[in-house]
Amino acid sequence: MADEKTGTGRTIVVGILPDQPLWVLQVAADYALAFDAELICVAADATRYAYQELPDGSLLTAPIDPDLSSVGPLFSEERLGEIRALLAPSGVRWSIRELVGLATEALMDVADEENALMIVLGTRPGGLRGALRNVFTGSVALRLAHRQYRPVVVVPTAPAETDAALLAGLG
Repeated sequence: MADEKTGTGRTIVVGILPDQPLWVLQVAADYALAFDAELICVAADATRYAYQELPDGSLLTAPIDPDLSSVGPLFSEERLGEIRALLAPSGVRWSIRELVGLATEALMDVADEENALMIVLGTRPGGLRGALRNVFTGSVALRLAHRQYRPVVVVPTAPAETDAALLAGLG
């Protein structure tokens, strides 16, 4: 999935979600171009766990909840096409890693493996749903900022013009 271009050995890790605005990926690609770095897109599925690593490095996974039988890639071919279409014109080298487990751990692990310059991720959606998700699972950006030494770039996914507009989204 990566565009072949001579690499510099520098990498930037970006956390991505299947339903996330592509704006986050665009900002990460801009940083990758500015730093002449490869972009590694990391998606983590906390509803699954890995039970075996195959010789080729791929993982066999199963859902944490046995009633969930969702087996398949996190990203549809259509979404992968949108990502390719966004990144191709920039010429930035990129790849996607679909991992299992918590997003914080996955992002830190890949950043450590690749000695990444920084980690880029988007904010969660506003409103009541986003606020409740933050209460139960916490902020990935906050945990990253406290648990590792790399810069964490947080990209607003739906910026509000004023604090009043942001607070109105919570109601």
